[in-house]
Amino acid sequence: METKALAQFVFDTKWEDLDEKTIDNAKMAVLDAFGAAIAGSEEAASKKLAAVFERHSLPGKSRLWKKGEESWDYMNAAAINAAFVHAQDFDDLHNASIVHPGAITIPAAMAIGEEQGASGKEVLLAIVLGYDAAARLGEAINPAAYYYWHTTGVVGSFSSAAAAGKLLGLGTEQLQDAFGSAGTQSSGLWAFNSSGANSKLLHVANATVCGIRSAELAKEGFTGAKDIIENKKGFVHALSAEPHLDRVTDKLGSYFEINGNSFKAYACCRHTHSAIYAVEQIKKKHDIDPAQIESIEDYTYRTAINTADNGTPANPYAAKFSIQYCICAAMLYGEKGLRVFSEESLADTATRALMDRTQVFFSQEIEDRYLKDSNRWGHRLVITMKDGRVIEEYTDYPFGDFNNPFSWEDAKNKYMMLAEPVIGAENAERLYEKILRMEELEDINRLYD
Repeated sequence: METKALAQFVFDTKWEDLDEKTIDNAKMAVLDAFGAAIAGSEEAASKKLAAVFERHSLPGKSRLWKKGEESWDYMNAAAINAAFVHAQDFDDLHNASIVHPGAITIPAAMAIGEEQGASGKEVLLAIVLGYDAAARLGEAINPAAYYYWHTTGVVGSFSSAAAAGKLLGLGTEQLQDAFGSAGTQSSGLWAFNSSGANSKLLHVANATVCGIRSAELAKEGFTGAKDIIENKKGFVHALSAEPHLDRVTDKLGSYFEINGNSFKAYACCRHTHSAIYAVEQIKKKHDIDPAQIESIEDYTYRTAINTADNGTPANPYAAKFSIQYCICAAMLYGEKGLRVFSEESLADTATRALMDRTQVFFSQEIEDRYLKDSNRWGHRLVITMKDGRVIEEYTDYPFGDFNNPFSWEDAKNKYMMLAEPVIGAENAERLYEKILRMEELEDINRLYD
């Protein structure tokens, strides 16, 4: 039932069904993905992944989102761009599902769209539908699945299949087949996080390829489990001990999940962002000398602790998944961008000393709020000063959250900060202007003029 309903929704939805807010959020998501990818293309891990995929690539129309004008076949270009988007943990996130939908959906839709010469409207529509698939399946398996499964990796094949399937013109039954093939390939485990390994990039690259491949197979008549989502031996029941199948179809067609999407103001795990934002609010209200801090206590929900309670991160990438490090870096450096996640900052004596005085605690009150509303990723900071002062701050919605959203100016500032150092101000500005009017493009390849 759920698989067929999702397939029917993807098949039925037209450009005319999208309202102005949905279109606007889709374009902002594209801008955010391009900025993250252009900066992420410079990361050592993404270069390694790209080198391997390029060995197996063929010449094609699909551009890599990096300095230069490389184009490859759409399958491999989509995979490489997905890794670029996700490389710095600066890409968007859908709160309720704990999914980074942009890293997979947008590279898949753009690559297929470039191959076909699809219009900007067609690509944006495919992106919106891919976000729905990712978000709804993420909500169906979480929070229980998140302990083991990197949600973006496991649901990404569905979002890629939805976007690709829409652009390839699949019918409802073909979309069910595509979802069946996508779901059986879903993968992505959290084990990499304990050592700060690179596997997260492979998750998104693999999911992007799996979804595109599944849509192409379905177009050829290759069948997949048409009830892959709800089957007792299917996707949701296999991944979650506490499934929420009703989330797949709740408000389906009347609410587009891209409107519950958030953008990152900080280049690290989203489960740390409310704590960072709380530090920023404290620093605005109080004059604090970090050397005079006796202790920092952070109270938060279980999923944040399971993912990012790490008082001794092994390297700068692991520091992105350390609540303790992110709190202390925000207190010491006030840096929102990438430079704070460096070997120098991590090894700094002041950083280590403050981290030693920082503890993370489970709060049943905050957990109950999270379980009641999975968009509330709350942190409560309690800072005790050596002079006896106690300073507290609580927040659910950090800057960039859809409840505390970016303006277009904020989105552009982030994009330019990421893109300009790599491709130059003039090129970055031109691409921004194209994305701003993306729905006017008759051929999505004109985006790169």
